[in-house]
Amino acid sequence: MSNTQRYQPQVEIELPDAFDTSGAKLVYLYLRIENEATIDELEAALGMRKVTLYSLLQTLTATDLVDRSGTSYICRDQPPDGGDP
Repeated sequence: MSNTQRYQPQVEIELPDAFDTSGAKLVYLYLRIENEATIDELEAALGMRKVTLYSLLQTLTATDLVDRSGTSYICRDQPPDGGDP
């Protein structure tokens, strides 16, 4: 039997204090790691309904944490100190 271990890189991401739900935090983290995603990609990857995603993304864009570019959502760069970009 083979003793194979999977490489799992460790990534430290500081989260802004603006999250009021775990769903918003999950979407934000996904976009930080993947850089950008469409609503269909988010739905498939996170297993969340589009109606929920649209609501969360609206909140994230209103708080300037995420931008929309065409059909894609892109995480805005956050400085290491958590201050304004």
